[in-house]
Amino acid sequence: MKRFSTFFPLLLLTIIISLSCKRDHFISDSAYRKKVDACFKIQKELAKNRSAQLFKVFDQDLTLKEKEALRFLYAYMPLSDLADYDGEFYLKNIRTSLAARDTFSWGKIVPEDIFRHFVLPVRVNNENLDSARWVFFDELKERIKNLSMKDAALEVNHWCHEKVTYRGTDIRTSSPLATVKTAYGRCGEESTFTVAALRSVGIPARQCYTPRWAHGDDNHAWVEVWIEGKWHYIGACEPEPDLDMAWFTGPAKRAMLVNTNVFGDYEGSEDILVKDVRYTKINVLSNYTETKRIYIQVLDSLKRPVDSVTVEFQLYNYAEFYPLTKSFTDKNGICSFLTGLGDLLVWAAKNNFFGYQKVTVKNTDTAMIILSQQAGKEYSANFDFVPPPEIKIESVVSDSLKQKNAERFKFEDRIRANYELTFIDSAKTCRLASNLKINGDTLWVILQKARGNYREIIDFISLVPEDQKKWIFPLLFNISEKDLRDINPDVLTDNLPVSNSDGPVIKDVNIFSQSVLSPRIDNEFLKPFKGYFRTKFDRPFIEESRKDPRKIIEWIKTNIRIYNDANYGRSPITPIGVYELKISDAHSRDIFFVAVCRSFGIPSRLEPATKTPQYMLNNKWIDVWFTRQPDMITDKGNLILENDMNNDRKPEYYIHFTVEKFTNGFYRSLDYENDPVMKTFPCSLQINTGAYLMVTGNRIAGGTVLSKLNFFTVEPGKTKEMVISLRKNPVQEEIFGKLNMESFLKSIKGQKPLNVKPEKGMIIAWLDPLTEPSRHFIADLIAKNKEFNKWNGTILLFFSNEKEKSDFILKNGSSLPGFISYQVTTPEARELFKKSVSKSLAHLLPIVAYINMKSEITYLSEGYRIGTGDDLLKFILADEKP
Repeated sequence: MKRFSTFFPLLLLTIIISLSCKRDHFISDSAYRKKVDACFKIQKELAKNRSAQLFKVFDQDLTLKEKEALRFLYAYMPLSDLADYDGEFYLKNIRTSLAARDTFSWGKIVPEDIFRHFVLPVRVNNENLDSARWVFFDELKERIKNLSMKDAALEVNHWCHEKVTYRGTDIRTSSPLATVKTAYGRCGEESTFTVAALRSVGIPARQCYTPRWAHGDDNHAWVEVWIEGKWHYIGACEPEPDLDMAWFTGPAKRAMLVNTNVFGDYEGSEDILVKDVRYTKINVLSNYTETKRIYIQVLDSLKRPVDSVTVEFQLYNYAEFYPLTKSFTDKNGICSFLTGLGDLLVWAAKNNFFGYQKVTVKNTDTAMIILSQQAGKEYSANFDFVPPPEIKIESVVSDSLKQKNAERFKFEDRIRANYELTFIDSAKTCRLASNLKINGDTLWVILQKARGNYREIIDFISLVPEDQKKWIFPLLFNISEKDLRDINPDVLTDNLPVSNSDGPVIKDVNIFSQSVLSPRIDNEFLKPFKGYFRTKFDRPFIEESRKDPRKIIEWIKTNIRIYNDANYGRSPITPIGVYELKISDAHSRDIFFVAVCRSFGIPSRLEPATKTPQYMLNNKWIDVWFTRQPDMITDKGNLILENDMNNDRKPEYYIHFTVEKFTNGFYRSLDYENDPVMKTFPCSLQINTGAYLMVTGNRIAGGTVLSKLNFFTVEPGKTKEMVISLRKNPVQEEIFGKLNMESFLKSIKGQKPLNVKPEKGMIIAWLDPLTEPSRHFIADLIAKNKEFNKWNGTILLFFSNEKEKSDFILKNGSSLPGFISYQVTTPEARELFKKSVSKSLAHLLPIVAYINMKSEITYLSEGYRIGTGDDLLKFILADEKP
């Protein structure tokens, strides 16, 4: 018995020690710790040139949890995060995350792996990282600490809506705090902000997105939250009464892919799209709709399976074939994709041989593609691409709960509006301009766009010496509108022209302002770099580079190592980050080249359509190739684009057509979206010679696209003419009913009579101006302002009450077409319209209809739809044709 009395206490002690050690570990799985340690060593070697900034933090007295959490972050972060931030920043984020886990009740139930991948990581998308983690934690903890995990997640989203609402912005993603300062953002910024807020209080969250919709030209991003063992979705900054409710519920059921990037080596159960050393891309489409796995077998011209072929599953959207995902064939020539039940273009390529096939997923199990084609052949092919069918969504929330949420929604809008009232106004701007001795009207244009960042702009202007004031507005007008909302004075001051031999080598003021003065190069976060580089390179090197910029190219080739895969986060490394790390992805290297040139006064840019780095010499733009020999550089040819006179509208780039260049087996769109040359036809482009594809598309009712693929080549010194022809719908458009106009107009009780023009049709729309679908419709009206004014027909916009109407007019009235009547809706008007429509309405706002001159409802749209303005103009034009 004595042996047993000794054994059991020892066993108990061993168990206690074991459990204690497990609690002390951030990663309790020793096998996973070994994987992290192996990756950490690789990253530490990659970042050896920033060793002090990143790894000195380990010299502190850290807990075991903190050490392992730091090693985990370092092991899997992209190059941009190794290059542009330091160890103290990451340690503070880790300590805040651990504090959140200890503060809230749900911290005890979040599994270790879920916390590791969906709470701890700082980066959400390609945003600049900031101090949001501890700022948001401090502001939210008292508000939610006594709530359940589910109620806390819903409450955080309400808090997010108090801070931020939807408005379209450019492609660069604002940091969470910059988005708060601005008070609005596009869906990618709203969801980045909301994920950051949820993670700050220990609630696992991830940004999910459909890269492109199948039924309309756009994409969307939202948030998934982990609540007590299950993932649920919410609309970012768009709080609903419950989880798994959002305006995009219906559209998501028509998606072909919903995915998210997971930080690190993730071992979850979801369908894996990409398994990289540093991250895992997962497919969560099955959470939203019916899916099917299709298989592709790739064969050579002799019908033999081909291994390691790159296969892209492409979706028509924005007049291009966008790669939703890519895969690689196995030894049997087979790969697969789990997707929705619509149509895709599947494209396979290897060694400059390619093949493609339209695939209708619902009717296809395995499709075969033959690698038999090479670029250079000229021909065209027509395809109809059909999206998954529309599925009606039934609301499961009571009217009283909806009303309660709507009232809170409006209250939160007032909170945000009160914050916006703190922005500088035109009167204060004029007084300030007088003191600063600069033009008040011009300053107001800048400060109005700067929103909550106006003080930073004022601080910069106030410090500009008298002899430099002439450069204030050229500098501010040559950065983006988003830059005005998050730039700091140090960046602006750094870009004032210097008065020494590093001055500009070009006399053209416009070129100087855009390509020397401006710090904005592409989509990188702006930090000061010009003064830095003028100290890091010696005087002889600078002077020789100004005469021959190829010296900078050679320096980069010698000193900067390219490692594209390591910067998977799509956030460009800042120019200083590239210099310090001495490792870069190709895109960040190109930005770095331009930054160094501009620091030396050399005009430089990324060519807008192709993003090829260029410098100016003898008033000519010279392409820069870091991986090609000069004798391999492509010559130029001319491309002239003509508009087919039979088109029912003027073609627009990225709406009706694109031009794509053949590169490494695939065609990639040239970016002419904002190029003024595409505004009139015929238009002439000087482009690199080679093989091209012109894609045209006509999206018809239901979301189906009538596309045409035109393959052609551009030869050196020659001109190629292409006609943009939009395919016409062979089926007569549906008539959705007939509206008794006299009765309908009378049903708008007690309001000013409408002056409807009988010789014109009429547009009717019921709006909820606070929601994203309605805002997209308004954006379409604004974008097509000129066309609608030319039509000069009646546009009738309905609102739920007088305040909603007056707020909308104040905010949008000056930007909208002139002939608009703003009305408060009545039950009689809605009921009369409902009875006139031949199909049942789900009453998803906006409801938009076009009533032709015969009072027929020829166009009807409900809920979220991109391109409504273009669709309406098509029906108007058809109505006006004799």
